[in-house]
Amino acid sequence: MAPRLIITGSTGYIGARLVAMARERGLDVVELGRRPGAAWRIGDEPAASDLEGAVGLVHLAHSWATSPEAAEEENVNISGTLKLVEAAKAAGVPRFIFASSTSSRREALNVYGRTKFRIEEHLAASKAAPIVRIARIGLVYGGPRTAMYGLMAKLAALSPILPMIALSRKVQPIHLDEVAAGLLALATGEDQPLQTFVLAQEKPISFAVWLRILRRGQGKGNLHFIPVPLTAALLACRMTKILPLIPTVDPERVLGLAGAAPMESSESLRLLKLNLSDPATTLAGEFGQTHEEQSRREAEALLRYLGIAPTEIPLQRLCEGLRHEGLSPLGLSPAMIRHPGLLALFEPPANRTRHRLAQALYLADLASEPERRPGKKAGFFGAILAISSDALLFPLRAVLAGRYR
Repeated sequence: MAPRLIITGSTGYIGARLVAMARERGLDVVELGRRPGAAWRIGDEPAASDLEGAVGLVHLAHSWATSPEAAEEENVNISGTLKLVEAAKAAGVPRFIFASSTSSRREALNVYGRTKFRIEEHLAASKAAPIVRIARIGLVYGGPRTAMYGLMAKLAALSPILPMIALSRKVQPIHLDEVAAGLLALATGEDQPLQTFVLAQEKPISFAVWLRILRRGQGKGNLHFIPVPLTAALLACRMTKILPLIPTVDPERVLGLAGAAPMESSESLRLLKLNLSDPATTLAGEFGQTHEEQSRREAEALLRYLGIAPTEIPLQRLCEGLRHEGLSPLGLSPAMIRHPGLLALFEPPANRTRHRLAQALYLADLASEPERRPGKKAGFFGAILAISSDALLFPLRAVLAGRYR
């Protein structure tokens, strides 16, 4: 029978990858709170049948609904974690892994960091302390562009000039897969002499350097900063909740960055046998794969716009041509990829050799030429319709063609 691992918070950014990796390694994963008929939430008493026979429990779940001003006894993250660890010990679970953060400090600026620190203190003082291992996790990146990582990647790619706080603060990135591997090692590997582990790069880098790595990984140029005071950044966070079409930024994340400080991680990584990859190299590979997929979808849209079936041979020719000419990816929107006819609004009124979209369409025409069969010539009415359509679209093209210049 496969070893049984229990995971809370299994649908989150880290949790989803942890579940996938655990199953890839042959573990029987129980997603506590996600099983049919077992609607567990943090703070609930878990069923003993859900815990019995497990080799470990990884606790990632965190309730964001608790008020920052709540008294300790009313904080469900504290009481719920203690209830869960006590139930795990009573059910004979040998390892309880609590996912904490490198922002965990008594004097942390954000409520999240202070709450994690208080939970760590309670776990160390509880009767279940012998089975507890705490994983303080650094700045997680990689995988799906969601959570804090997705927000930072989006901001870094937005503009070559970026207003930002805490530029000199030291951060310790760690890839999502490395976090999952570390948590699995703690939950299923040999017992370790430490109670608190730090999953983060050994050599911290400044937040400014980290944002530049994120930008370069996406194929963008250099990044310049406008330092922003913390008070102004917190005011901007409040404004994002009011203004439309702007991503909402949680003040907790801003405060977490402003109060960031490095932690020693070399011993933790050595014990868990984790060799962390270079973030710049890893991100270049991940974003590069994304660019290839985007380029292929764009090539298909260009061929369809010209009335050409996007079969494999012309697709390969076009992708190679676009890459060789530095036109890949063009940056077509998802709507235009789904509906290539919209490209008519952005094609320049004349075939301008310096216009990127015009060049791409010319290459698409060349890529399909060897396989193209002679079609029927357009009749008189077809020609009139085409000319009228071009005349009607001319004003729009003159205005919108600059989008892909």
